[in-house]
Amino acid sequence: MAPEHRTAVGLVTVTETRNFTSAPPCSASHTLQEMGYDFKDGKLVSISNGLDATDHRACTGSPSESLLKSVSDYVETYLEEQMNFRKILLPLNAKPSQPTSYIYVSDNASTSKKLLLLIPASGQGGPGVWAPSVVVDKGLDAGSQIPYIKRALSDGYGVVCLHPNGGNVMTDGKRTSVKYHEDSKQHLRYVWDHVIMKTKASRIAVGANGDGGGAVVDLMSTRPKQVRRKLFAVALSDAADNCFTSAGNAANKRFLNIVCQGWVCCAEPINTQITCTDGSLKICSAGTSRPEEIALAIIESVFQFFVERYNKASKR
Repeated sequence: MAPEHRTAVGLVTVTETRNFTSAPPCSASHTLQEMGYDFKDGKLVSISNGLDATDHRACTGSPSESLLKSVSDYVETYLEEQMNFRKILLPLNAKPSQPTSYIYVSDNASTSKKLLLLIPASGQGGPGVWAPSVVVDKGLDAGSQIPYIKRALSDGYGVVCLHPNGGNVMTDGKRTSVKYHEDSKQHLRYVWDHVIMKTKASRIAVGANGDGGGAVVDLMSTRPKQVRRKLFAVALSDAADNCFTSAGNAANKRFLNIVCQGWVCCAEPINTQITCTDGSLKICSAGTSRPEEIALAIIESVFQFFVERYNKASKR
């Protein structure tokens, strides 16, 4: 029998060793170097001439899929080796032949009274990464979740980095769906039920990009009592003002209207309120008209919003 391993989620016991894995040491960095790139002061640069990847690519074209994948792998390795995050394969207790997805959790995720869930938008984003193309063009601070993770940890949060785009994997040369993780909504439901609800957290905040907010709305609709009891803040970057359309009843919408705030690309001063089409979601200017800058531009506003909401929720 394989030795029992206890994951970073503390209350979840995993008896299959494959359910709890770590990335190979520095493998992502080696891959980047093999492709002629490396990170210097948080910026991806060409090893051959020291130019930023954006300048170097002016002659070589758009970043390849392999480069984007290597950048994402680099961030995941960074989370493990530099920030003591742990990788949890999902579904828990999957059979060796079963396709799996995964998330990353901080080493205090099981014991912290408050958690921050980070959810990228549909597309290329993964655990620790808002958008790998932005990492390539603008650097780790702009395109990765590392600044949010560092700030959250310093503020006493446990952190869970979700992987809503990991529901389809290559198995024996064929693309296969991962059970319970076919889309972002199912992924969040599973992580909520089998990971989040097994922790000691009594207060939960969410940072979501783009349509990542839709998964939160779905969770509110399918698990309203749990969500109302624990969720105290949702910060949406590149937010859509119609993301509440699937919230269900009026009570759900009222709750989400209280705990949610969105930021969109706009040249108006940061936090200037933007008129919503349905009046249900407070949307503010991110203080920039460049989508690739929005996550980093609003980070101080997001965590101030979290503080305000946490204080109000604690008085309930």
